[in-house]
Amino acid sequence: MFEREPNIDVVFRNGLKNLEVLPPADVWDNIPPMPVKRSRLRIISGIAAGVAALVSLALLARWYVNNNTAQELLSEVTVTGSNNHDVSFDIAKAEPVIRPAEARIVNLPFTPTPAESVTPADIQITEDMPSELIASVDLPERDVLPDKPVQLFSDEITIIKAGRFEGTAENLKTTLPDLKGSKTEQRFLLGASLSPAMGFSRSGENVRMAELIDYEKSQPAYTTGLSVAYMISDRLSIQSGIGLSSIGQTISDVAVYAGLSDYYSVKSPYLYSVETAAGLILAGNTDLYLADNNARVGTVIPGNMADPSKYMLTRVGSDIRQVFRYLELPVMIRYKLIDRKVGLNVSGGVAYGFLVDNQAYTGKGSDLIHVGHTEGVSNFNLSSQLGLGMEYNISRQVIFNLEPVFRYYVTPLSEFSGSLYKPYSVGFSSGFFFKF
Repeated sequence: MFEREPNIDVVFRNGLKNLEVLPPADVWDNIPPMPVKRSRLRIISGIAAGVAALVSLALLARWYVNNNTAQELLSEVTVTGSNNHDVSFDIAKAEPVIRPAEARIVNLPFTPTPAESVTPADIQITEDMPSELIASVDLPERDVLPDKPVQLFSDEITIIKAGRFEGTAENLKTTLPDLKGSKTEQRFLLGASLSPAMGFSRSGENVRMAELIDYEKSQPAYTTGLSVAYMISDRLSIQSGIGLSSIGQTISDVAVYAGLSDYYSVKSPYLYSVETAAGLILAGNTDLYLADNNARVGTVIPGNMADPSKYMLTRVGSDIRQVFRYLELPVMIRYKLIDRKVGLNVSGGVAYGFLVDNQAYTGKGSDLIHVGHTEGVSNFNLSSQLGLGMEYNISRQVIFNLEPVFRYYVTPLSEFSGSLYKPYSVGFSSGFFFKF
């Protein structure tokens, strides 16, 4: 009789442990490389930064052009009197009309002259005489005393300064505007902003959630986008727009091996799953073998099949990165506490997000291997935001804003963990705004 081994796998392992079999050279050379997926995070970040830079340059260019363009010149001048007089001049060569400032006191030179004696006389007044006198009246010069200044008001002064008044091909007619008119108010703002932040999460009283969060580390988050604001008053404004927000986390202590598809051929959409605080990662890449020591990894491989850990697989990672991207529609209220060249403002509002990207990767650097996606992540979320920062007026049209921002997710980020997983973040928001 011979001693029977309890497991046939042990017999083959001990009997063939020194045996090495390699495929033919032509087959070995034709084996395709492992699928490698480049990170799209850098591409999207580069595109967002480029768009923000282009918008900022366009706003600065428009501001420069507006400040260096000559003002529209006038072709009709309203002088003191009851009628307007049209004057034709070359608008291309004319210089702008200088608008007088507020009423001022002008000292005019005065030379006293002896007063002429006037003999009173009796005047016979008829019925038609008052109207005739009013029609033919010629106002005399003002009598002033020596060394007494003459008071002139801005509406009594008309300044005409032009290169040429006749012989022009253009015959534009314009009425001189009211010298006391107020300047046009600029109540709309268009801007681009970028908000880097660091996220955090709480476990509450759930023991399992606390265990999962201990092996998870939040990745730097960012939000970029375009916004339009309307100034309700000089201090209060309402702001909205569209933006792209990216958040994620790193799941540590998960061993990832490649090459499993050489030994298994399955019809299941995934072979392994990883439990996380944000949901369940489903490894749709069936070429990967996942393992850990914290009871987070599950598999659909039957127990009567050979253990994949005994195969010669290549280790490609020791962690998994989850990435979630949302298209956001924010509504913000901003109030200026200090309204000066360097001001202080407080802001608050909410943002509604739509999930547009849900991915899981492993690897390092730019060579990332796609693992799968996270099941249970909410397709919509609502977040609140509060900020207090500085506002610097570069010019009358261009504003630079920098403020620290606190953000909290009102709705759960994951349906898998219910109301327990509501992350929050702290960061900075900066951007340029253009008034128009």
